[in-house]
Amino acid sequence: MLKTVKYSEANKTSGCAVTYRAGASSQYGSCPASCSLNCKPKQSAERVDVPYIKALLRAVPRGGQSFTYTHFAPSHWLPFVGKRERETVINYSARNLESAAKYQRRGVPSVAVVPREFWSGQASTKAAESGGVRAIRCLAEYNKRVNCSNCGGSGGALCARKRRDYVVLFTAHGSGAKLAENTKRGGCYAEYGRVAIHWRATVKAAPNDPQALRSFVLSLPNGATLRHHVAGDLGRFS
Repeated sequence: MLKTVKYSEANKTSGCAVTYRAGASSQYGSCPASCSLNCKPKQSAERVDVPYIKALLRAVPRGGQSFTYTHFAPSHWLPFVGKRERETVINYSARNLESAAKYQRRGVPSVAVVPREFWSGQASTKAAESGGVRAIRCLAEYNKRVNCSNCGGSGGALCARKRRDYVVLFTAHGSGAKLAENTKRGGCYAEYGRVAIHWRATVKAAPNDPQALRSFVLSLPNGATLRHHVAGDLGRFS
């Protein structure tokens, strides 16, 4: 099930187009059962949805950019990623900075969540790296003038850069911060607040994911930024 929003009103994605993805009977239906933050693994997916992934990779607005995140290990989806520059960038949401750095060294765009005290009270000036890989904090976390629509300036959003030499770090926040920063079961940020409301509503949304996604992308204005899956993932659901 796919829910599409042409113009997001959320602070972080204001001005962007966004989507939410859910299963046919549960919002966790497209998420991997193996995700440590998934509080409903029995309602989740074991495999990725290959036809959907292929449509997702092509789902880039004309003259724009698109990106997403996944908790499925790269071995599940990396074989379908091509060498085209204009392709949705799939970021691997690793368990921690060390894991993210390991995959980034292999050329897989990676991100991770870090504890609230990671930055030691500083915005982002603390040198962060792991195994020789730089780690950059999400700019929107400490600069109110930045969000996903203008992040990175003319070079494009940091998470939408396919070939990069750094990991992007997000700081645990919100009602589930304590669980998320300790990677304990049930720490998914999408389980709380407005995101949860949109995500639960997605269960009743468009059933044909690839077709609905293609139609949505064609409706977007030239140069748009599209963030796929504010909540949800690449899994195949029944």
